[in-house]
Amino acid sequence: MYKRTFRELADYIAQLDILPSEQLMILTADKSSHHVPELINLMNSKNMQFFGGVYAALLSGNKMEREGFIVQKYEPLYCSIVLPFLMRFNLDPKDLENTTALVLVDGLSSKFKDLTDTVYNKVGSNVTYIGGGAGHYDLQHRPCIYDHKGIYKDVLYICIVKGSTELAVEHGWRKMDGPFTITQSNGNTLAEIDYQNAFDVYKDIIEQEENLRISKEDFFSFAKDHPFGIQEKGHFEIVVRDPIGVNDNDEIVCIADIPKGSQVYVLKGNANTLLASSIQIAEYCAKRAPAKYRPLLFDCISRAMFLEERFDSELSNIQAYLKYPVEGALSIGEIASRKNGEIIIHNKSTILGLLSFEENR
Repeated sequence: MYKRTFRELADYIAQLDILPSEQLMILTADKSSHHVPELINLMNSKNMQFFGGVYAALLSGNKMEREGFIVQKYEPLYCSIVLPFLMRFNLDPKDLENTTALVLVDGLSSKFKDLTDTVYNKVGSNVTYIGGGAGHYDLQHRPCIYDHKGIYKDVLYICIVKGSTELAVEHGWRKMDGPFTITQSNGNTLAEIDYQNAFDVYKDIIEQEENLRISKEDFFSFAKDHPFGIQEKGHFEIVVRDPIGVNDNDEIVCIADIPKGSQVYVLKGNANTLLASSIQIAEYCAKRAPAKYRPLLFDCISRAMFLEERFDSELSNIQAYLKYPVEGALSIGEIASRKNGEIIIHNKSTILGLLSFEENR
């Protein structure tokens, strides 16, 4: 349920029927993030369990909202804050078939991969993972994940609920050049490509292909159009990595990791290929939809920046195939399960999940 103002949110929460075993997931839009301390106090005063994140924007139906709140009610099997390599988990992973793990994580954390690895090593491959990286629209790293104790950065929040999820992931980007080998990297910082400085190689590729001159100062303006694509051994799909900046050592900073030894491509797309991918995921999920479901959508912030005024078309494409209202967020990194159950961090991608509603009030 989307609510535009904090007063509307407070009034809605006041009339909710919530069991002690239930929790609220509350997503907050960037321009309403100043209300988070007030929200925490409100929920604590009512002794209601909750968790949430601040996102660049919220997605409601066929609209992107820069302010407001999305509220969803769940009856979790397990909920917890996760720190890098620190997670208490007392469930048997073998008992988690037909469950879904909602994952909210600090999207600008250099520990993004450590956090998802921590979850996967504990929870395993029997759940369906879906979620997205939280963070502010200006891409400045600030606390963005919250619960009853406060608001944090460099953390992940996981909530495992009953119910299977039909899941689809697409991005619409195409190979422009490559493959190249990552010869030096550190987490989400890319230092060398084919034993040469990463920024110099990337800059040369784009200048030659696009016939333009680029510099560190205008890095993001061209990088948003030319992400990296990782093709891992044994996997057909390309996993996109979003370059967002260049540090003082001319190393490229990405959202999430690019492992040393990876084979990567420089990608390119256009509005039509991206919009076609959003239709593809909607068609895929709609054909497999359960009788009752909750659509969850995590769509990358840089897709919205790239598509600009046509981003509403992406949302309309998805909503048109579904009988229930879409809710979700613009994310900084998208989280989904692979076919084998492995948790994967995507960038510049669209993730749609239809969570079976029979098990949720």
